[in-house]
Amino acid sequence: MNERNIVIVNGNLCDASEYDALINSQEAYAYEVIRVIEGKPLFLEDHLERLKNTLAGIGMQCDFTAESLRADFGRLCTANGVSSDNVKIIIWEDTVCMMFTGATYPSEEMYRDGVGVGVLAAVRENPQVKISNFWLREFANRMIAENGFFEVMLANRKDCITEGSRSNMFFIKDGVVVTSPAEGVLLGITRKRIISVCEESRVPIEYREIPRKDLGDFDAAFISGTSPNVLPIRFVKDEDRMIEYDVNDGTLRRVMALYDSEIAGYLGC
Repeated sequence: MNERNIVIVNGNLCDASEYDALINSQEAYAYEVIRVIEGKPLFLEDHLERLKNTLAGIGMQCDFTAESLRADFGRLCTANGVSSDNVKIIIWEDTVCMMFTGATYPSEEMYRDGVGVGVLAAVRENPQVKISNFWLREFANRMIAENGFFEVMLANRKDCITEGSRSNMFFIKDGVVVTSPAEGVLLGITRKRIISVCEESRVPIEYREIPRKDLGDFDAAFISGTSPNVLPIRFVKDEDRMIEYDVNDGTLRRVMALYDSEIAGYLGC
């Protein structure tokens, strides 16, 4: 079979085409996305903890262990002839499906020059639980496609920036890294690790609300996530405002290097 055509459903290797329609028909499901690099799942223990929290939040039990996930990911890699990609775990009712997403990652040019981002007025109603949100995804994807953005920031009912549609957001002012308080955002694994390496390396971090009107007050900004890692933002287009950031900010480049080292250390590179 072709690359990425094999999925795991309830522990069994299956042809993805047999389950595509079933998965797409689900209005809501719990999920987790884990990056696999050369056959090794990145920050697996953190992802497993978040998956357990998600399932507990919707009254379900998590029967996975780190060992069982590693074994399943190994089977998935072997069956598809793939060693590096994102794996999505989808759970609804009594069905568990694991599949490669065919992820695309930022180019070297994007890491060097930064990317463009828009602003979308939207709220993730339960950010602590990783549940599919088709309405948000549809609106975000449309805005991204129509404007050539890499991502969109979400502005809540108080008109404060909380997170990205599929990422977390960080800003930098005078060497201080600023991000939204934990209670208002999805607790991204990359976000968690960035905070950890910043604390260990004494990079100042401030947690506070970020009013949309104040986006122009920052020196630099970046996206964090499973696929982008730490990705500089070159500009934010907010209606008729164009806000530009310094992609070569020293603190930004330091955080990028610290996170790259964190990945290498975890993978044993």
